[in-house]
Formats: sequence, structure tokens, C-alpha cells
Amino acid sequence: MWWYETGTPDVTLGLRMRLLHHERTPYQLLEIYEHPFFGRVLVLDGNLQVTQRDEFIYHEMLTHVPLLGALPKTLQEASVLIIGGGDGGTLREVLRHNWVRRVVMVEIDPVVIQRCQEFLGFHGNYQDPRVTLHITDAARYVARPEVQAQPFDAILVDSTDPVGPGEVLFTPEFIRNAYACLKPTGVFARHLCMPLFDGPILREGVARLRQVFPTVEVYQATIFTYVGAQMAFVVCTKDGHSAKKPQRLWTGRYYNPDVHRAAFALPTWWHTELIANAVATTP
Repeated sequence: MWWYETGTPDVTLGLRMRLLHHERTPYQLLEIYEHPFFGRVLVLDGNLQVTQRDEFIYHEMLTHVPLLGALPKTLQEASVLIIGGGDGGTLREVLRHNWVRRVVMVEIDPVVIQRCQEFLGFHGNYQDPRVTLHITDAARYVARPEVQAQPFDAILVDSTDPVGPGEVLFTPEFIRNAYACLKPTGVFARHLCMPLFDGPILREGVARLRQVFPTVEVYQATIFTYVGAQMAFVVCTKDGHSAKKPQRLWTGRYYNPDVHRAAFALPTWWHTELIANAVATTP
């Protein structure tokens, strides 16, 4: 069958795939497809999330740019909070660093974790003694005083777009609570969709983060299976230092120190139309 995802009313991504699994969870519609080139494909509420073929690009860039660029190389034991990330790819990348000694993952939908382990198979090790998994609402989790009392070095938000279950993770209240869950030198990172089609999401996301964090830096990666190809990420530091220069040397399938530095070189129109004068328009 042909499956379609629309970037705008006039632009559509079409993939000829075979449906393997279809299930409505308490939170969303979950589908798993098989594609001849991209392999297994996760779709939530009609939106493509990851494919086996190119998931490593997204997960490496979400993880290693903030961890290797913002955390000091003298840090010997880091703690990381993963918000969402039910496919397990971000967990896999975080666990590659042996100096990360505590990982907490908070995912609202346990069915996503179960089906991704069953069908996709690129998840990290949930049995690693460093890992604690909470099945709960992440927005409520970061608001808890006891969580804020044991802050993290890094928070990585691996969520869906700001619709459905992921919408609350883009609100000013969530950002303020996440800030409170970080150590003084902590770092926060997330994706902000595809600027070509989702410009308002990038502009609003940057504006809201600037209201809380002293330094907000946008970077990019090209991922074909997302409509628009160029995905925007954002990294924010609590004490204002920049994440543009790698503090530790590490190389993955996509990520390396040169890619890290180059990812912050952005198209002119991103700066002029979406970033430089970003102002929050909603409370």
C-alpha cells in the first residue's frame, strides 16, 4: 500500500509500505510498516517517527551534540533525563558514554516501548543498571519537588511534534520545570521540527526557550524521511555557555567532531525569518 504524510496541502511524502502492526493505545494510534529500503517504520497518529535505515542520524544528533558540546570534559559522572524516546534510540546513544552514570527515562506510553522492542530492535538496554524507566506523564514528572531536588546534568526531549501527547512538552510551564530540574551547568536539548514546513514551531520554540535559558543555540541535521529533510534541533545551557565546540572526542555512524561544529552553520533564512527576531506569540 502507499502511505502518505503531508508537509503542506501541496507537498506529500509517499512511501510504498506493508503494514505489519496497527494498534490504538490509550494515547495514540501506533502503526509499524515495512519498507523495502528504509526497513521498519514507526508511525504515530499518522506521522512518521523513525525508520530503521536513518534513525541513527536523529538519535546521534539529539544526544551527542548536547552531551559532548555542553558538558565539561572534566565531568566524570553525568546524569541524563530522557523525556519520551519510546523507540529506545536516544537511550542507546546516551548509554554509549561510560561517564554517564545515571539515566532516567520518562515515557507516557508503554505500548510504544513494547512494540518498538518487538518490531524495530534498535533500542538501548533497559536492563542496564544505570537506567531507571518511569511510565508517567513527563510534564508532571519534572514538576515534582523531589525530582527538582535531584537535578540532572542534561535533559534530552525526544518527543513527537507539538500535537497529541507531545503538545504539553512545548509549553512554557514545562520549559520552566525542566530548567528547575537541571544542575547549574546543565544542558537542555530537543528537536523543533522541519523549518521549511514548520517555521512557526521553530520560531515559537526558540522564543519560549529564550524566556528561560540565557543561551539558546539552533543546529541542524538532514534526515530524508522527515518531510522537508532539514530538521532543526536546539541546545540550551543554564549558565549561558556555548555548546558549539565539542568538549570530548567521539565518532558515531553520523556524528563526529566536524559534523558537530558544522551543524551550527545555518541557512540565512533560518536566521532572518525564524531565529533572530523570534518572539513568543502564545502564553
